Amino acid sequence: MQLPRLFVSLVCITSLSACTVIEPGQRAVKVSLGQMDRNLLNSGLQFYNPLTDKITDYSVKQDTKDGQADPLTSDQQPININYKVLYRIPEGQVLVLYEKYAGDPFDRLVAPQVQEAFRQVVSQYKADAATKNVNVIKNQVLALVRENVKGLVEVVDIPITHVGLPEVLQQAIAQKQVMEQQALQKSYELDKARKEAEITVANAQAQAKSIELQSQALQKSPTLIEWERVKKWDGVLPDTMIVSGGSSGGFATMLQMQMPKQKDEPNHHPKQAN
Repeated sequence: MQLPRLFVSLVCITSLSACTVIEPGQRAVKVSLGQMDRNLLNSGLQFYNPLTDKITDYSVKQDTKDGQADPLTSDQQPININYKVLYRIPEGQVLVLYEKYAGDPFDRLVAPQVQEAFRQVVSQYKADAATKNVNVIKNQVLALVRENVKGLVEVVDIPITHVGLPEVLQQAIAQKQVMEQQALQKSYELDKARKEAEITVANAQAQAKSIELQSQALQKSPTLIEWERVKKWDGVLPDTMIVSGGSSGGFATMLQMQMPKQKDEPNHHPKQAN
């Protein structure tokens, strides 16, 4: 008779006591008969009464969740955004999250705030501007989510991994970019032509100023004219000279000048002896 009694006692003790293992990087909340224990259960082996106690564990390690948003731009164009959310639950906020949010804190708190932040931020940009300002949009979304979560969950970062646009809109943006590049090229060519024209005008003005200064110098110093002639002389005397008729007012006389020719040396041929 003692053996059955011992068996029944063991069954009763087992039913009234159980254990669970809290993994490293986790904390657990224990609720007994509807009363939450204000002391978190740390990692390790923990005992509880399965009839009266409930154990809910939370990861306090950093985690990453993928997400997708489909907001509208300011010009009412749909845009597809793929992103990641890097987050962690602070240990000091585990009890608050258990009291205020049922289920996974990310699904209940963080994910809705991320979706709303993308909707608000992207609505401020046109479609082509949204594709060019991905990093700016990411920073604005991150700041807005952190403000709305209020520190209950630490949102580390929200990197955007892909931005997709409708095919028709992509073609329109590509055509606009080509036109912008062509306009920039035309502007560059106009600036280049304008600068070349300015250089030409400056050179012409400098040359005119130089001529003016030389003319003034010649008027002030007649001997400078002779000096300029000397500088331009090639060293060859003229063949013809015009000589004035003198003080009597006679006609000018034209003289043909010839350079003396070198006389040929006589050839002395030795006489041959007969």
